[in-house]
Amino acid sequence: MKNSLAQGLRLLILGLALSGILWGCVSKTPLSEAQQPYAGRWEAPDGTYIHIYLDGGGDFKASNSSVEGGAVTFKGETFTIGLGPIKKSFQVTQPPQQQGAEWVMALDGVTYRKTP
Repeated sequence: MKNSLAQGLRLLILGLALSGILWGCVSKTPLSEAQQPYAGRWEAPDGTYIHIYLDGGGDFKASNSSVEGGAVTFKGETFTIGLGPIKKSFQVTQPPQQQGAEWVMALDGVTYRKTP
């Protein structure tokens, strides 16, 4: 009985370790040249932010959810930042463009400003 309990605990620990490793493996595709203007940290007036990395990784923080170390996928005029079951899609209503000294874009009708 003691042996089977110890073996069961070892298997449980191994299973948890493997699931953690697999959870951390997110398939990221580097941004294409056309997608590179989206790279950087962008903030909305309400404090929501997204950060898109050139390697295809991304973070976002909104009022009720957040992802760090997720993957960014672009499809048409939408991109998604996600990690496992937690993800958020953004509709691009205005692509990144320079206005004076700053870069702006609109996602879901909300203006985001690129931060240094």
